[in-house]
Amino acid sequence: MKNYAIILGAGSGSRFGSYKQVEEINSKPVYLYSLDAFINTELFSSIFLVVPKKLIKLINEQLQSPKYNSVIICEGGSSRSKSVYNAFSKISEENSKIFIHDAVRPLIDEKLILELHRFSEHRKATVLAKKITETVKSVKDEKLELTVDRENLWIAETPQVFDSIVLNEIYKKKLPIIHEYTDESAIVEDCGINVDIYENKSVNTKITSKEDFTMISKLLTKDIFYGIGIDFHSLEDGNGVIIGGIKVPCNLKSIAHSDGDVLTHAIIDAISGALNLGDIGTHFPNTPEFKDISSIDLLKKILLLVPKNISIINIDATVVLDSPKISTIKPKIASKLAGILNIQSEKISIKAITRNGLSFVDMKNGWGAEVIITLKKWN
Repeated sequence: MKNYAIILGAGSGSRFGSYKQVEEINSKPVYLYSLDAFINTELFSSIFLVVPKKLIKLINEQLQSPKYNSVIICEGGSSRSKSVYNAFSKISEENSKIFIHDAVRPLIDEKLILELHRFSEHRKATVLAKKITETVKSVKDEKLELTVDRENLWIAETPQVFDSIVLNEIYKKKLPIIHEYTDESAIVEDCGINVDIYENKSVNTKITSKEDFTMISKLLTKDIFYGIGIDFHSLEDGNGVIIGGIKVPCNLKSIAHSDGDVLTHAIIDAISGALNLGDIGTHFPNTPEFKDISSIDLLKKILLLVPKNISIINIDATVVLDSPKISTIKPKIASKLAGILNIQSEKISIKAITRNGLSFVDMKNGWGAEVIITLKKWN
C-alpha cells in the first residue's frame, strides 16, 4: 500500500496578519519544517503541498532542490476541507494511506510520523491527539458555568491518517457540505466510521497567533550550532579556477592536490569542525586516491557522515580573490552548492573581496575562502 501526504498551507493568514506558513524561523519558512519531516521519513510516494494561489510562484522558487522532486504543489480551496479534497482528487491510487497535516505545526518530527504510520497501518482512520490533563471550565458571558468532566476529552491534532477508500466514501456522501466540518475526522465520524486515537505526548502546537509563533520560534532555535572553515591555495598560470564546483575561466589555476576549490574546501572544514569530525586533511590526505579529485565529490563524501537529524540551515561564505571577478556568477555557485547540500540557494551567502591593493596582504599569487555554517540538531 502506497503512502501519500497532504500538507495544508492554504490559509489566508487574515487573523495572523500575514501568510504565517511562509514566515521564517531560523531563516526557514514555517511550512518547510513539516515538509522536510515528511520527506525525511522516506515513506511517501508523493507529498501534496496545498497553498494559496498567491504563494505558488514563491514556493515553487523555494523548492528547487532535488530533495523536493516528490512534492506536488496544489492550489487551496475556500475551506480546509475543500483544500484537502483538491489534493486528494489528484491521487489515482485506489488503495493507499493518506496522511493529512497542517503546515503550521512545524514541531512535527519524522519519529512521530513513523510511529503514527506503524499504528495506523491496519486501521481505517487514525487521529493524532493529546489527552486533556488540565481542569476544563464551561464559560458564558465571561462567567464560569460549570466544570467539565475531562476524563474523555482529547485535543485533535495532525497528522490524521485515512485509508483512501474511507475518504472516497465520505466524499461521495458529504462532498456538497464538507466545508461545514473542521477536519476530516469529523466527516468520517459523521459517516459512522470508527476513528482510532494515537496519543501524542510531545509538543505539536499549531501557529494561530503571533504569540504561538514567538513560542515555537524559541523551541526551534534550540540545538543550533556553528562551524568555521578556512582554506587558502597558491595560484599559477592556467585556464581557470573552480569555485563551489563551477569553473571560472581565467588565466590562473589553483595549485593543489585536488582541484583546489577553496570555497568547497572551506565548507567541508566548516561541516567537519561543527560536528567534530576532524579536518579535511584527515579525511582526504595527499594520496593518489584523491589526486585531481573534484572537491564537490569530497563534499558529498563528508555529507554521508552527517547524522540524519542534523540539517544545514545557513552558509555565510567569503571568497578572497583579486581576479577573476565573480559577482555575476555568485547565484550560479550558490545554486550548485544548494543542490549538493539540500538547502535553498537563498540560504547560501557568497561574498567576494580583494586585497584592495594592500601590500601587507600578500594575496596577488593566491586566494582563499572563509565559511561560517549554521546547523540544527533535531530531536
